[in-house]
Amino acid sequence: MAYNSAFNPDALPAHAEPEQAAQILAQNQQNHQTHLPAALRPHSNSTSSTPSPYQPPSYQNKPPPPIPPQNLQQTHPQYRRQSPSSSSLGPSYTPTDRPFPAPSPNHHQVSQPYTPPLRSPPPPRPATTQPTAGDPSLFPLFRAVDKRGTGQLTEAELRTALVNGDFTSFDAHTVRMMIRMFDADRSGTIGFEEFCNLWGFLAAWRALFERFDADRSGRISQDEFATALLAFGYHVSAPFVGLLYRAHARPGAAGLSFDLFVQSCIGLKRMTDVFKRYDTDRDGYITLSFEEFLTGECEEFCGGEREC
Repeated sequence: MAYNSAFNPDALPAHAEPEQAAQILAQNQQNHQTHLPAALRPHSNSTSSTPSPYQPPSYQNKPPPPIPPQNLQQTHPQYRRQSPSSSSLGPSYTPTDRPFPAPSPNHHQVSQPYTPPLRSPPPPRPATTQPTAGDPSLFPLFRAVDKRGTGQLTEAELRTALVNGDFTSFDAHTVRMMIRMFDADRSGTIGFEEFCNLWGFLAAWRALFERFDADRSGRISQDEFATALLAFGYHVSAPFVGLLYRAHARPGAAGLSFDLFVQSCIGLKRMTDVFKRYDTDRDGYITLSFEEFLTGECEEFCGGEREC
């Protein structure tokens, strides 16, 4: 058993502690965020001049009305030019008959302004601007897989963003495990900042995967899997390594893909946490009732959530 060896079971490597790794990555992300510059404030002008008072236009020098053209006097004989008088300022025109009909009685009434019909406002559109938190280089990828444009990735949308080295999609159980680990607000979806934390977490696991992939095949064989567990501090027997390996390997596949390697290691870490809860003296042996055993199994497979 792992607890009967000289190794300290509580001193597991940081990369084998997914919850601690996620917290460390989140703290590093906050420390490297750049603050937005303060908004520029307009400079106040204390020496502005006082505006001059309003001067109404003068109508003293209004010019006389123009003389109608000659053709208008010929076609319309009702207009006859009068001889100028000494008291008038210019020629005057006295129509003998009203050339235009009289205005209607309601001609000078003010009409009511047009009131458009009331319409329900359109539904708000989600913001397409880049969030201030998170890695800006990951926002184009996040927006590309966010097909609904809500700013939150569902399990199906997140699965399209997570691929293995051979461009195969992540296993559905691995994607659900990632959502349970990084869904900080328990919404069942992944926001942009949560997506950045998840991406950094998988990048650290990718480096471990390439480290233990000795033959550079893109998959972890059973011998390479045993080496990885030993490096993580798990001193278990070869039969158990084979059992754990076969439980996560796909039938007919020549090794564990990246997503299944992460799934198996995190699953082993969770089972270890359940065991350590009851192994108070750290001797590698516990005594459990049937209900305590079922409780530990539910916490392992359901991830502590209400729905499995």
